[in-house]
Amino acid sequence: MKNLSTAEISVIKGRILRGDKYAEIAADYRLNQGRIADLKFGRIFNDILAADLSDAKVN
Repeated sequence: MKNLSTAEISVIKGRILRGDKYAEIAADYRLNQGRIADLKFGRIFNDILAADLSDAKVN
């Protein structure tokens, strides 16, 4: 993966939990959708918690 910060990975995980589409997340961070799936299923960066996006505006 390209150089993503811990905060960015946390936000990506939060977006996954919120139900955002893989394609939208991947496009925003210029990632392959497979990396989004890897994050979702804990295959990479399992130690980073998801950000709480419950108050965040959905695009």
